[in-house]
Amino acid sequence: MNPSFSSASTYVLGHSDPEVQRLENQARFIGDLTEDILRRAGLAPGMRVLDLGCGAGDVSFLAASFVGPNGSVLGIDQAPGVIDKARERARHAGLDNARFEVASVADFDLAEPVDAVIGRLILLHLPDPAATLRRLAERAGAGTLFVFHEMDMSTARSLPESPLCAQGMRWIRETFRRAGVETDMGSKLYSTFRRAGLPGPEMLLSARIEGGPDSFAYQYMAEVLRTLLPLAERFGIASADAVGIDTLATRLRDEIVALDGVMQPPAFVGAWTRVA
Repeated sequence: MNPSFSSASTYVLGHSDPEVQRLENQARFIGDLTEDILRRAGLAPGMRVLDLGCGAGDVSFLAASFVGPNGSVLGIDQAPGVIDKARERARHAGLDNARFEVASVADFDLAEPVDAVIGRLILLHLPDPAATLRRLAERAGAGTLFVFHEMDMSTARSLPESPLCAQGMRWIRETFRRAGVETDMGSKLYSTFRRAGLPGPEMLLSARIEGGPDSFAYQYMAEVLRTLLPLAERFGIASADAVGIDTLATRLRDEIVALDGVMQPPAFVGAWTRVA
């Protein structure tokens, strides 16, 4: 782990307006995968839910649709700007059962009972995710549902192999790795839950597989690399000239379409269990 990025208060991708927009685009792209995990895990009307690392609120909004008007969702994130954005979106959507607070995930202390603790793409950024889950589980009490959705970056691929896709994913994985991010958090959810003192979770892997000229997958990769590019350059992993970020999505699309191939962005792993 790079010491410059080991603090629990640091989110490697930052909180710029373009990054917040990228997260909203990502949420639309993978939202149905997360929705399926929340449904399988048993989110239900009337539940009180804590969403860790809520960002601009997309997973909180999904949870709010499950718990209904008699339930509630509290989303927490360390960045005041994205919390303001989440509050604005909730007001615009008329969601009275979702509220948002500025707080650090790594040391958040439950001040009120909850029925479920959830999160998407948050544990990979924590220096000790098991310790965070253990502390929350001890305070949450028996029966509390824990549901997390994380990715395995090593599963990303294209078939037939697109050299540009393979190179782009190497840049992304190596930059995240050098920044101290767990690139295959999805497959480590089982051991993380167990080290947190939670029962072994049920788990499900799912992924989008995209082809043709109109897929969002090409832009998806390009948007991640655009955000990571300053770090990739700082670490000596890739230069702006080598990446060619402004044309990357188009070149990636053209290469995969010419191969009559498909692109599989990183697969997601959902895991859920209840405090014993």
